[in-house]
Amino acid sequence: MTVSNAVRKGSLMSFLLLFLCACTTTVKPKAGAELLDHSLAPKESENRLKNLPPDELIRAGNAYLASDSYQLARLHFAVALEKEPGSAAALTGLGEIQRRNGELNNARGTFGKALEYDARYWPALLAMAKIDRAQGDNQTAIEFLNKALTISPENVEVLTEMAMQYDILGQEAQAEPLYAKVVALRPDLPSAHNNLGFNYLLQGRYAEAITAFSRSMALEPGNRRTHNNLGAAYALNGNEEKALQIFEKSVGKAAAYNNIGYIYMSQGEWDKAEKAFKHALDLNPRFYLRAQENLDRLNRMRSKAGK
Repeated sequence: MTVSNAVRKGSLMSFLLLFLCACTTTVKPKAGAELLDHSLAPKESENRLKNLPPDELIRAGNAYLASDSYQLARLHFAVALEKEPGSAAALTGLGEIQRRNGELNNARGTFGKALEYDARYWPALLAMAKIDRAQGDNQTAIEFLNKALTISPENVEVLTEMAMQYDILGQEAQAEPLYAKVVALRPDLPSAHNNLGFNYLLQGRYAEAITAFSRSMALEPGNRRTHNNLGAAYALNGNEEKALQIFEKSVGKAAAYNNIGYIYMSQGEWDKAEKAFKHALDLNPRFYLRAQENLDRLNRMRSKAGK
C-alpha cells in the first residue's frame, strides 16, 4: 500500500525544507566605507562615527549586518538616523536586526516607519513580506512583494522571495519562472541554480533538478546544502547508488542510508525505506536514535494505512 499523492508531497517537502533546505538568494553588499576596528571602545567608535556622512554609515552598517555583527551594525544605523531622522535605509537596517533577533512585532513597526518616509523603499517592503511569511500571513506577504516588484522588477532578492512564497503555497508552477528569471539575471549565483533545482524537486522533475543542482555545485563546490539536494534528486530519480555516494561524502555512510530511507518513506516505498533504515543501524549503532525513530515512524505509517 502506498501513501496518497498529497501526503507523499507533504512528507517530501517537510524533509527537503528541514534537512536539505532551499537557500535564499543573498547578494553581498558592495564595498563601502572602511569598517571600524572591532577593538575600539564603544565611546571611541561612536565619536569617530559622528564624523561620517549618513550614506557611508549605512553602507558600513549593512556590511556589519551581512557579517552578523549586530551591535556594530546597530551603532552605525543609529548614528545615521541621528544625522538623517527620515532615513528609510537606516530604519530598515535597525528593523532587520530586530527581525533577525526574533522581535517581529518591533521589526514590523520599524519597517513601517521606514515606509512612512519612503513608500517605495523596496528593502522595507521585502522585509515586511518576510515577517508576514514567518507569521503565516501569506496573502499579505504577496501583496508586499508585488509592490516591491513593481518598484524593482529585476531585483533578484525580491524575485526569489516571491518564488519561495509560491513554493510554500504549493504553487510551484508559478514559482518556476521567477526562479528561472533569477538564473537568467545572475547565472553566476550558486543559490539561484539551487533554488531552481529545489523547485524542480517539488514538481517531481528530478532530472532537471539534477542539472540545476550540478550547476550550483560547479559554482560553489563546498556548499553542503546543495550537495545534499543533489543527493536527494538522484535518489528520487531512481539512482540510489549515486545518491548514496553523494550523501556519504557529506554526512557519512550511516546517515546517507538514513536519508535514503527517509526519501523512500516520503514516497511510499516502505520496504525500501525499512531496508535503508536497518542498514543505517547496522553500519553505526551510535546512529541508533535517529534511524530508529524513522523506522518507528515508518511502522506507525504502515499500521495506520493497514486499518
